[in-house]
Amino acid sequence: MHKYRFDPFFRTEVSVVALQIVFAVLLLLIVGLAATSLYHDASAALSRGIEQVLTSPSNPEAVGHSVAEELSTMRMRTVTWAAIAVVAVTVFLSYLIARVALSPTRNALESQKQFIGNVAHELRTPLSVIKTNTEVALMSGGIERELRSTLESTVGELDRISEIINNLLSLSASVRPERMEFKDLDFGPIVHGVIGKLKELADSKRVEITARMSQRRFVLGNPAALEQITMNILKNAITYSPRGGRVIVTVEPIHPDYIEFTVQDFGIGIAQKNLFRIFEPYYRVDPSRYRGESGSGLGLTIVSELVKLHNGKITVRSAEQRGTIVTVHLPAGRPSLTSERAAAHDEHAGEVTVDFSHRAG
Repeated sequence: MHKYRFDPFFRTEVSVVALQIVFAVLLLLIVGLAATSLYHDASAALSRGIEQVLTSPSNPEAVGHSVAEELSTMRMRTVTWAAIAVVAVTVFLSYLIARVALSPTRNALESQKQFIGNVAHELRTPLSVIKTNTEVALMSGGIERELRSTLESTVGELDRISEIINNLLSLSASVRPERMEFKDLDFGPIVHGVIGKLKELADSKRVEITARMSQRRFVLGNPAALEQITMNILKNAITYSPRGGRVIVTVEPIHPDYIEFTVQDFGIGIAQKNLFRIFEPYYRVDPSRYRGESGSGLGLTIVSELVKLHNGKITVRSAEQRGTIVTVHLPAGRPSLTSERAAAHDEHAGEVTVDFSHRAG
């Protein structure tokens, strides 16, 4: 009894066994009802046939043929409703058993994400203090070159840890969608804002970013979540592009109800065998192919979760040494009257193109 109260997996085992017993009982009940019904119907048909032969000058062969056809019809009818009942019970109880069997895993995963989120939140303050103190130390003069290099490396690692913590917090927030507010908003400024934030990274690799956006680009979503989606996808595209490469960003309507956001790079690409796992938490493709590139392995996981919360869809197409195309479909939003009038009078409303070109001088 003590184990049943405190061990969720033992409770699940007991519940699954109980449901399987119920399943077996229901199947036996259906078979019994079908056999009983068929027996009674067959007995009644035979009785009517015998009575007809005895009380009327009917041809016994004709009566026998009629009874045989009636019995065949009864059998088909009984087998049909019994089969339908068996299938319905099987589907319902299979779903119920699957729900019960997976509930501890589901609850454990949600608890794990919430725990990680709480820990990540607690780590933000001390990391900020350490980074601030290190940057203050770098501002003072008279620091030896070796020590300065060490402190600068520390700041870089603190930035990387902060990014991992932010990703963990985003993943934790996706477990509680009731905290997210959705509204109609222009996706264009979000994309341009992210491109601006990633300009330094693109500069460091001399990557050219081209953004093409349609006038119809309003989506129904959460601004912080959409920025996170755009940031993670575009950052991956820049990171895994070759030096002097190119990234194309497109925002356009594909259906009255959806807006398509696409990021295409021409980098090293992803092997087909890895495409099925790129959305798994902490999964990293073969590190030997990405020397010098680091990450938490949570970027695309967070993107996938946030896209689901928006009732959208994400697809990835890639080929090694040819590049990757990430496509996100988001529910279209309704533009405000002010934005519609502004777009109508904007001479660039049809298509907006922004190029960030970084070439060797």
